[in-house]
Amino acid sequence: MSKKYKTLLSPAKIGNVELRNRTIMAAMGMSQSDNGFVNKATINHYAERAKGGVGGIIVEVTCVDTPLGLNTKGMLIIDDDKYIPGMTDLANAIHEGGAKAFLQISHTGRGARRPIIGDQPVGPSAVAMPYSYMMGLANETPRELTIPEIHEIEEKYAQAALRAKKAGFDGIEIHSVGYYLGQQFLSKTANIRKDEYGGSCKNRMRFHTNIIKRIRELCGEDFAILLKLPAIEIGTYAGISIFDAMYYYKEFQKLGVDAIEVLAGKWSSEAGKNEAPDSAYKDCMAVALSVVMKVGVFLQTGHKNTIPYIAGGRAQNPVAAEKVLKRKECEFIFVGHGLLAQPDLVNLYAEGREDEIRPCIGCGHCIDHQLQHGGKAICSSNPVLARGDNDYTITPAKKSKHVVVIGAGVAGVEAARIAAIRGHKVDLYDKAKEVGGQMNLADKPPFKENFKLLKPYLERQLELTGVNVHLGTEVSKDDILKMNADAVVCATGVIPSMLKIPGAERAINANDVLAGANTGKNVVVIGGGSIGCETAELLKKQGKNVAILEMTDTLAGNTGKTNQTILLSHLKGHGVKLFTESAVQSITDKTVVYKDKAGKEKSLPADTVVMSVGNKPNTALYDSLKDEVKEIYNIGDSNGGGIIPNAVYDGYTVGCQL
Repeated sequence: MSKKYKTLLSPAKIGNVELRNRTIMAAMGMSQSDNGFVNKATINHYAERAKGGVGGIIVEVTCVDTPLGLNTKGMLIIDDDKYIPGMTDLANAIHEGGAKAFLQISHTGRGARRPIIGDQPVGPSAVAMPYSYMMGLANETPRELTIPEIHEIEEKYAQAALRAKKAGFDGIEIHSVGYYLGQQFLSKTANIRKDEYGGSCKNRMRFHTNIIKRIRELCGEDFAILLKLPAIEIGTYAGISIFDAMYYYKEFQKLGVDAIEVLAGKWSSEAGKNEAPDSAYKDCMAVALSVVMKVGVFLQTGHKNTIPYIAGGRAQNPVAAEKVLKRKECEFIFVGHGLLAQPDLVNLYAEGREDEIRPCIGCGHCIDHQLQHGGKAICSSNPVLARGDNDYTITPAKKSKHVVVIGAGVAGVEAARIAAIRGHKVDLYDKAKEVGGQMNLADKPPFKENFKLLKPYLERQLELTGVNVHLGTEVSKDDILKMNADAVVCATGVIPSMLKIPGAERAINANDVLAGANTGKNVVVIGGGSIGCETAELLKKQGKNVAILEMTDTLAGNTGKTNQTILLSHLKGHGVKLFTESAVQSITDKTVVYKDKAGKEKSLPADTVVMSVGNKPNTALYDSLKDEVKEIYNIGDSNGGGIIPNAVYDGYTVGCQL
């Protein structure tokens, strides 16, 4: 075992529950249950992380009160004894992998949406959930809960905890961050009640106080009670000050909570002009909140806090995690998306195999695909996540084949990697001199630093699996036919589209700009999709005067809601001129002519015009071979992949089929 992470990998206790190390998988909704019941996919998902070495697993947000408390249609449920058998299987699977099991219990409150629950949502007060770019959601005004209804919900939390105990869980976590009911009661903007549940901090925490006391009464001292709690609520609609939070942390410690997971809540309709999305988050970025809360408790009591704090925020990097633990800034590290991307993350730490870690790049598809599209969590790095039954088994091929893969983007590399693992002889070709394909451009705009982590992983996987890599090598149909391959995989990417308008030849493509092409002082970007907007942001950062012309009414519409809000806040904040519902007519030596929404012809000055009007699949090689090669596949962007998770999944699926 690696000695580099002595503190991180040392055992520690939460209450009377001892964990084998100080890593905890944070609860993350997957939306993959069967009408609230644990299924095979749920069990496989958590069992894989338990086998992967994590110390404790907090199972995703689980509803204590259906239908009003539901978040998504695929949310787990624990409001009835009928869910206990499945939960028992889940707890057993986690324990068999060597991890401790905690169940996160929650009610969505005013964050619940009518299409999901079939009714008006409820909350501590009739105050609508405002739009938050952190979630990409707003909601209708809820119905204010009556005191008898609050008492009923408190008991439902407690009974949910009791069911978790009966199922074999080591404890529960009460979810009180974000748009969930717990935080709503604690926030003075969401909770404006004048009775015993509102007003003072003591009254606003009464909901939690009653729940915690009742859980302890029902479940005993050996059953761990964790609390996911904001250290501050920030933004336009902030309702929990840092001093409120210090009071809560002190009081919840006195109440007998065994550990607190430290985070922040945010309510803001727009991001700051330099605010970072997940793709630029720094390692262990939220640990500072834990330090502040420790200081707050000390100032109030004269004593150090006596319960462990669980902190993190992009804590996939073990060097950073070890550092904050050694400095006692927190007692446990929570890892979220890093464990979605790499299930055996902690084992890789322990075995000194950090260079094999599949990174989270911070794309946000895991969240967006659920909340915005009503689907399951998906991942740009991990093709298995929430696909099918979450089965990570790779079956050896019955017969070894010679497989030729054309294109070393994410789809091609994944196909080559899986095929090689299964025992095939694989040759991978790309005319470029580096692997990565479109990722080598996707990581160039501002705030995309974490995208850069994927390329070293791809290179290392090709090395580990023994794929024969031929870079800087363009192959033709005849070249491939001469190879006498048993199977051919085409992953040849896309060809940028261009508008057929007068003067189009004067424009350059957005890819050229991302690759480093020089531009003039005044730049007009035609096309306001994600690539166009990100290119505009890069140009603005270079000091250019930038305008975007988009023919629809939406900018960056193919970007997840959270990242879209952040990106548009950057563009507006830095003065990029944004024109929607504008149809470009022509490009001249010095201007771009367009028609606005009203049909009036206008023009913008332009030293350089950048075209970003989409891409079309590059199927030329596949089309030339499909009738001459018996086993041939077309995958990734050349098959209309569209987003990174789909391209990676394409590669994985074909690799398993070969």
